[in-house]
Amino acid sequence: MKVDMTEDDGGSADNQESAPDSGVDSVQQTIGPPDGLPTYRQVVASTVGVLLPETFGRLSFKELDPPNRHFSIPISLEQAGVISGLLKGIKPPRPMMGELFTEVMTVFDFSVAVVQISGIVNGVYLAEITFTSASGRPKVFPCRPSDGVILALSQHLPVPILVDEELFEKGL
Repeated sequence: MKVDMTEDDGGSADNQESAPDSGVDSVQQTIGPPDGLPTYRQVVASTVGVLLPETFGRLSFKELDPPNRHFSIPISLEQAGVISGLLKGIKPPRPMMGELFTEVMTVFDFSVAVVQISGIVNGVYLAEITFTSASGRPKVFPCRPSDGVILALSQHLPVPILVDEELFEKGL
C-alpha cells in the first residue's frame, strides 16, 4: 500500500491512502532485522578440548544451517571437563551446578529459553541467557558463554544457542 505523504495545501483531501501501485516506482519492503541490530545464527556445541600448547580449554560450535561454519571460544579447563561430560551424556555421582540449577528452576517454574553469544570486547566473549517463567515475561541476564552453554546443555529440553553473525565474520 502506498501512502501520499505530501503536505496538504489547505482545502484538498488528497492526503488519503491511495490504491496499491503496481508500477516500478513502488518501494520494496525489506524483511529481516532493521539495520544495526545483530543477526544471530543457531549453533550446536560440537567439541571441547585443549589445543596444545594452549593452557585452557576450547569449546567449538558448529552452525546448524549452511554454510555450516565453525566457531570456538576459550574456556577454563574445569568448564571444559563439565561440558565434555554433558556432550557425552556422562552422569557424575553428584549433581553438577547445571543439574542442580535445572532442578531449582523446575521447582520454581522457570526455564532457560535461549543462550546468545553476543560479542567480544578486549578478548573477552560476552553472552546473555534468557529465562522464562509461566507467570511473567522473559528476563535476560549477562553471563559467561561457558556458563550459558552448561545451563543450556543441562536442561531437559533442547535450548537454542545463538552466535552473533559478526563473530563468524571476524574469523575468531
